[in-house]
Amino acid sequence: MHRRSHRSWIALAPMFAATILASCAEETTTGPRIATLVQVSGGGQQGAIGATLAQPMIVRVEDQSGNPVPGSTIFWEIVSGGGSISPSQSTTDAQGYAQASLRLGTSLGLNSVRATLGLLNPVLFSATATAAPPSKLLAQSGDGQNAVVATLLGSDLVVKVTDAVDNPKSGVVVTFAVTSGGGSLNIGSVSTDANGLGSARWTLGNSTGIQTALASVSGLTPLTFTATGRPAAADALAILTGNNQTGTPGAALTDSLRVKLTDRFGNPISGATVTWVPNANSGAVSPVTSTTDALGRAATKWTLGNTGGPKVVVASAAGFAQTFNGGGNVTYLTMNAGSRHSCGVAQGGVAYCWGYNGDGQLGIGAVAGGSGPVFALPQPTGTIGNLTFAQVSAGRYHNCSLTLAGVGYCWGINVDGRLGTGGNAAASSPTTIVGTRAYTTISAGQVHSCGLDLAGRGFCWGSNTDGQLGVVGGAFITPDSLSISSPTAVVGGMLFQSISAGGLHACAVTTGGAGFCWGNNALGQLGDGTPAPAIAPRAIGAPLILTAVSAGNSHSCAITVAGAAWCWGSNASGQLGTGLFVGSSLPVGVTGAIAFTSITAGNAHSCGLTAAGALFCWGSNAKGQIGDGSLTTRPAPTVVGAGLVWQAVSAGDTHTCAVTTGNVAYCWGDNEYGQLGDGTVVNRLTPMKVAFQP
Repeated sequence: MHRRSHRSWIALAPMFAATILASCAEETTTGPRIATLVQVSGGGQQGAIGATLAQPMIVRVEDQSGNPVPGSTIFWEIVSGGGSISPSQSTTDAQGYAQASLRLGTSLGLNSVRATLGLLNPVLFSATATAAPPSKLLAQSGDGQNAVVATLLGSDLVVKVTDAVDNPKSGVVVTFAVTSGGGSLNIGSVSTDANGLGSARWTLGNSTGIQTALASVSGLTPLTFTATGRPAAADALAILTGNNQTGTPGAALTDSLRVKLTDRFGNPISGATVTWVPNANSGAVSPVTSTTDALGRAATKWTLGNTGGPKVVVASAAGFAQTFNGGGNVTYLTMNAGSRHSCGVAQGGVAYCWGYNGDGQLGIGAVAGGSGPVFALPQPTGTIGNLTFAQVSAGRYHNCSLTLAGVGYCWGINVDGRLGTGGNAAASSPTTIVGTRAYTTISAGQVHSCGLDLAGRGFCWGSNTDGQLGVVGGAFITPDSLSISSPTAVVGGMLFQSISAGGLHACAVTTGGAGFCWGNNALGQLGDGTPAPAIAPRAIGAPLILTAVSAGNSHSCAITVAGAAWCWGSNASGQLGTGLFVGSSLPVGVTGAIAFTSITAGNAHSCGLTAAGALFCWGSNAKGQIGDGSLTTRPAPTVVGAGLVWQAVSAGDTHTCAVTTGNVAYCWGDNEYGQLGDGTVVNRLTPMKVAFQP
């Protein structure tokens, strides 16, 4: 007989143990107890693949009488279908029951489990594994990207759908949607492929920062994808604060200069370098370069230059630039209104001009050709040359001025020698009048200029087609037959205390108070009672003792030692101030019995100041040059700027400028070319403060 090996005895040990267990349990009856293994419940269940069955598999060990056999060890094992059993062995309880749980395998179909006890017949449990529903929605790729706004992300948004045991689920509908940032997806929904994958392509919206998109499957927790939008290329540099400030020359402006750099969608661009560059004489900035912050902003502080008037700082970044305009406050001593421009002398002797510059009449070293507001500089701009002036006179298309030392300068158009430079070349900056004489008074007219030297002798230069120079040999034979480009003495040897160059004539007052005029007299502007022109000074036709005279375009005005105002010449617009519209070739008194200390004649209107600083104007008001808030022609003196106290006034072609006793300059009337100096090209019917003043 074959002997069992030691290992065989070990294998049979459980069987014998069961037999022994059964035989040892004796009751009052005789003989051994025979145990059996019975299936109680848990067979025939169904469940999703990979899932643990809802009910445990239960067996019972009992003897031949049906009594429970406790303490028996049951062995559980997978027969088919994969999966796992827990526990792999269990011990019957006091009622003879033992149980285990089955987690189904990952394959569809039959799963079977065997429970065994020694040599007893095993018990076989069966269960069916069915398809599992989608249980997980997982992000595979595409989260956490960053890209320029409004561009396609480099990686697709990819999700995976699986069941509870990570088996891929195909054919599941995944919905994609943008939830913030305003971007777009190439597809709204997609069915998962054999690997359980679904994807979409995401184009970011226009705004920077975090943008989100959602992937969702019905019944599952949705997934959120995030992406960060970076700004697009710089597209604009905008001024935020600090523009158009004025302050004390040499002092820091109150508000910082601030700009903002953005892309084409308005998104701020951070980390960009902004460079700040003041123009010449505009002062200094600190810092000279700055970096835009998270909001695209950068700033600097501006300390003005030591002179008054307009100042400029240019901010540039990423190929874009913005100009900050500012100004040092100017206090004016005198003002003079020309045709389409104005000039003034500020404290310290700096000359400023503004308005039309098509002929270089602003004296800033540049000429803008053509016509229209495009060539206007509607705010005070300092003439170049670092000259210190005592007075400036604005003509129609040119200016003349005197330094504190009496040196004469002119600039602007010069086709007929009206600049007095000895030639006919135009000048866009102050150019010295030829000769070594010093002047006390200078006056720029329409096409000629005149001045008085220290002795009171009169000199004129420029066009003489109508005898308006009043010089020796000044015959006018044919139009444009004669011009003189250097100062030439007025004939007669008289000494004057006042001289004024008008349209096509000139007038002067001798040191004895006698009035003389010469040149064109078609409308009686010479005041001698005739329409005859004069090529040399001719006395006005009234025995008046005058202190000052002003020659307008086609009329003239003067004041007597008693302050009475007299005018003569054209009166089509009431510019003689008589209350009527009738011209006169002889001086007629300005109505109102007002005592004036100064008087000025413009193109078709006139103005005068009283000793108390009251200002009156009369004549044409088509552009608001009277300054009373209306466009109504005023043939009699009308109060202007009530409440202000004036010290100087100048009537131009269709606008007027004046200075208060507080050295504040105002202009009003026509402003088509910025000749009012308030920074606009808007006509003003009442006095408007010139820019860059306290």
